[in-house]
This record gives sequence, structure tokens and C-alpha cells, in this order.
Amino acid sequence: MQKIKDRIIRIFDFYELEESDISFEETKEGDKIYLNVILPEENAKHFIGAKGETLDALEILVRLAHQDEIDEKERLTIDINGYKKEKEVRLQEKALSIAEKVRETGREYVFNNLNSYERFLIHSTIGENEDFSDIETFSEDDAYGRILVIRIKEAISEEIEENIDESSEEN
Repeated sequence: MQKIKDRIIRIFDFYELEESDISFEETKEGDKIYLNVILPEENAKHFIGAKGETLDALEILVRLAHQDEIDEKERLTIDINGYKKEKEVRLQEKALSIAEKVRETGREYVFNNLNSYERFLIHSTIGENEDFSDIETFSEDDAYGRILVIRIKEAISEEIEENIDESSEEN
């Protein structure tokens, strides 16, 4: 891991960031390695980029340069000042909030423009939450790419429709 940190320091040195201004937080859970690079705020935004695109490019570059040093089963995530972690938490909170609205309204919700990891995160956030056992998520292709749909499970949805039909017949 030290070689990876040294490469990151060299990249930032090219942009005249002092090594003393760079620190690292490293955690490993199973086969996931999370390396958070701590930078001064005024510099961090330049290396994160719009919607994290520069950060994603940095991660790919470092992964490719060090692919021989990382076990095939391990997944390296490089973050800057916790940007990706915060984004994940916001996405998980949004998914749970939307699942609750889907439950209340009975209307499905469609997410567009998510990458595969973001779709996985939503699927697992809702799927692993016992409070939302009546909600399902699935991904499918549409005319513009992959979408993720959150809706009430079909069996439950049909039961709700039957109850609505029965109550309207009684009136």
C-alpha cells in the first residue's frame, strides 16, 4: 500500500502540493480496501472534479499502475476527503426516503443516470433492510441506458388493488 500512497503523493507533487499537506486514512474490510486521501479543502475540489469524475480517473490510473500489487480479489477504492463516502450515504438515505414514498403512494420511482455501483448500492440498501420487505428494486434497459426501478412488490401491489376495488364496490 505504501507504493500506492507514494504514487499519489508524486501525482499531487506535480501540482505543487506539499507532501506535508497530504495524509491518508486506510481501512480494509474483507476484500475491500478504502484509501481516503486527506487534502486541504482548497485543493481537494480540483482533484475531485465535477461529480467526482477527476477522482474516478485518479482511481483508475492508480489501480492500473499498481494492478500487480493488488490481489485480484481485492477492490481498491480511492477517495478524497471522504467525498465518495458522503455521496454513498446521501444516495442510501435518498433510496430509503424514496422507498417510503413508494410505499405511501403506491407509485413506482425510476432512477436514471446511475453507474453500476450506485445501482448496486440502492439494490442492497433496500433489499437488506427488513423494514422494506414489501418493496422491490430491479434494473432494466430503456431507450437511454440502464434504469433502476423502486416499486411495491407485485404480489403486495395486486393485493392493494383488490382491496381498493372491494372498497369501491361497497360504496
